[in-house]
Amino acid sequence: MTTASDPNDRDARAAALAIAGALGAGVAHELRNTLAAIESALYLARRHAEDRARLGEHLARAENEVRKGQAVIDRVLGLARGEPLDVEPASVAEIVACAERELFDVNATIEVRVAPPDLEVVCDRILIERVIANLLLNARDALEGRARGRIVVRALAAGEAVMVDVEDDGPGIDPAIAPRIFEPSVTSKPTGTGLGLALCRIIAHAHGGTIEALGAPSGGALFRLTLPAKSAD
Repeated sequence: MTTASDPNDRDARAAALAIAGALGAGVAHELRNTLAAIESALYLARRHAEDRARLGEHLARAENEVRKGQAVIDRVLGLARGEPLDVEPASVAEIVACAERELFDVNATIEVRVAPPDLEVVCDRILIERVIANLLLNARDALEGRARGRIVVRALAAGEAVMVDVEDDGPGIDPAIAPRIFEPSVTSKPTGTGLGLALCRIIAHAHGGTIEALGAPSGGALFRLTLPAKSAD
C-alpha cells in the first residue's frame, strides 16, 4: 500500500538538500579563494626571486594558504555532514586581523574598531574568519575602479550578542538583487559566483546568529553579522 509522504517531510528534505548543495558549492568557492591567494603569493615570489628574505615571506604565505584552505574546506564539509561546530572563545580583533590579511591589491583605507578591544565570541574561529574575509573581499571588489575607497569594520558587544559590521563606500547593493542577496548564484559581479554570501548565511545560522545586508550612510553596502556572545548550553 502506497502512502503519500508528509508535505512537511518533503519540505524539510528539500531544505536540507538545498543547504547541502550550497555547502558543496561553498567548498568550490573557498577553493577558488585559496587558489587566488596562492597565485598572488607565487607571483610576488617570482618578482622578488633575488631577494631571499622577501622570497621566503611569499613562499611562506603560499604554504600558509594551503594549510588554511584545507582547514576551511574540512570545516565546510563538516557542516554539510551535520557535524557539531568546533567552538571556543576567540578574540574578535584577532579574527578580523587574520581575515584582513587576505586583502591584497586593495585601493582603500581600512579602519577597524573593536569595542571593547578584548571583545570575544564563542565560535568556530576558522568559519567566522571566512565570513569576515568574504565580506572584506566583497567590499574590496565593490571599490574596484575607484581612485580611493574606504572600508570600515566595527565590532561591539550588543547585550548577549556580538555584532560585526563591514561597511564600504562603494555603489551599494543593486536593488534588483537585494532581496535575494544571500541566495546561491545571486551576484552582481561579472565574474562572481554568488556563493560567498550564501555560505556566510549558512555559517551564521549554524552559530545561532544572523547576517543582514543593509544600506550604509555613505550610500555603500553594510553587512551586519550578529552572533551569540556565548555558546548555547
